[in-house]
Amino acid sequence: MNRNIRELKEFKKQVKVAGLTGGIASGKSVATEALRAAGFTVIDADEISRRITAIGSQVERRIKDAFPSVAKDDCLDRRALRELISSDAAAKKKLDDITHPPIISEIERIVRATEPPMIICAPLLFETSLSALCDCTVCTVCALETRIERLCARDSVDRDAALRMINAQIPDCERAALSDFCVPSDGDMDEFKAETVALFRAIFSKR
Repeated sequence: MNRNIRELKEFKKQVKVAGLTGGIASGKSVATEALRAAGFTVIDADEISRRITAIGSQVERRIKDAFPSVAKDDCLDRRALRELISSDAAAKKKLDDITHPPIISEIERIVRATEPPMIICAPLLFETSLSALCDCTVCTVCALETRIERLCARDSVDRDAALRMINAQIPDCERAALSDFCVPSDGDMDEFKAETVALFRAIFSKR
């Protein structure tokens, strides 16, 4: 945590809204749950996305209309959709154009209605306008091979599929360069969770 300690000393902003991001299988979800368990107010973009694209929702219907090949028996095959967008940039953009506006709008509404401090947890914090809502940003980082191993185990995919999923997002190095702080998740997960919670407590203590 040396880098974070050094940068915290130099960090002068008053933080009301912090952002947490990270690439797929980098530990962001584990960090999100640790922060929620520690009592922080968490706005989870993944949860909002699942709610907005739930079965029978208007957004789900738009997705099925846009991608009929992954709508079988009028049911959206989410795994097939994920595999499609990880290998087809045009398909990914089409999906983003459908899903991002309502997700971002809902997050903006929640931020306006929520008493600070709060944390926006979003995998696409920098790829969308969500980073503009944040006074400070943190990303989880992890070695590529570890991320591949996690994805293969979690999603029962092969190495090539895992790599496609990772490469469909911006590189870790780019995400880290855009963030104010980084937390590595390669080691012991309990230590990672404790480090994440301690970092956010220090960030908000500057209010």
